[in-house]
Amino acid sequence: MNFNDPIDITAVNTAVKAHSKQIIAIDHQAADAMLRHMTPMVGITDSYTFTEAFFKSVSSKYTGVFKEQKNIGLFGNRTLTVHPCVIEILDEPERYRRTYIAEVRGALEVAKHPFEIWLVNRLLQQASEDLLPCVWNAVEDKTGAKTELKDSFDGLGVHIKNGKADGSISADKGNLVATGKFTRADVGEKLLSMWRHMPELFRNQKSKLYIPYAIGDLYDDWFADEHPNVHQPGQSPDETGQQTLYGTRGMCEIVRCPGMPDDSSFAMLTLQSNVVYGMDKQSDMRTLRAVPADYKFKALGKYVFGTQFTTFRNEIFCCNDQPVDPADV
Repeated sequence: MNFNDPIDITAVNTAVKAHSKQIIAIDHQAADAMLRHMTPMVGITDSYTFTEAFFKSVSSKYTGVFKEQKNIGLFGNRTLTVHPCVIEILDEPERYRRTYIAEVRGALEVAKHPFEIWLVNRLLQQASEDLLPCVWNAVEDKTGAKTELKDSFDGLGVHIKNGKADGSISADKGNLVATGKFTRADVGEKLLSMWRHMPELFRNQKSKLYIPYAIGDLYDDWFADEHPNVHQPGQSPDETGQQTLYGTRGMCEIVRCPGMPDDSSFAMLTLQSNVVYGMDKQSDMRTLRAVPADYKFKALGKYVFGTQFTTFRNEIFCCNDQPVDPADV
């Protein structure tokens, strides 16, 4: 490419098609820091309803006749809804060309990494960074007055808040544990008490504990206080292999979730399969199309996205009594 010429949109779209395997999807870049701990569902163009049948005891002693069982099962429904999100770029590309030359020269073979691919990946990376905090914090604006990405769909925080409000998450249901705000002195014991609150079948499965980064730091400090002989000065718990909740036999992974407010004391314990994000086609998450715009670079992209929990059943889910966002109190 001649770097003195305007960007040729035909060249951009042709290069993107020819080198499509080099384009990294939005959900596999910055947003992957959270989405890797969730379960993707593709082919969702509007909504999908998880219908779950779960049974109480169906077994008893055989007495020669079969007895009629009363109310042996329950059914639960939760709906994952996706909403359109757009990417729009209109800018002068010359400064990006200079950065491309500085980054690529001497490190990559320029012929195999065209400027167009580099630029599209950079833009998708930014789109992924935009999406990351929204996974927890987005709240759909049904009036249409708000138009930011965080107003496009309901993030995980909304589903938790609604579950507590409608009673599907409560102490009576067995999926809400009172911890109060965590402190450095008690965070380890309180998080472990949440895990021990869960049924034995759950505790024998690989599970995940979702907490804010700040609580993860607090846990690291607590662990260092409680196990001083494990550490060298300046060494973190992760460096000594403490990536799982202490006392769970390595069964419970600690997930420090980007996007939660720093002052949040929220904690959630469940299986990864229960925390879902939806999209239509994976290709939508890595597609940008250049369109005519004189001497500027203009590109557009569109994808659908949504989050949901498949169930709040206490056999596989519990959270504490703290809100995801303290501002909601």
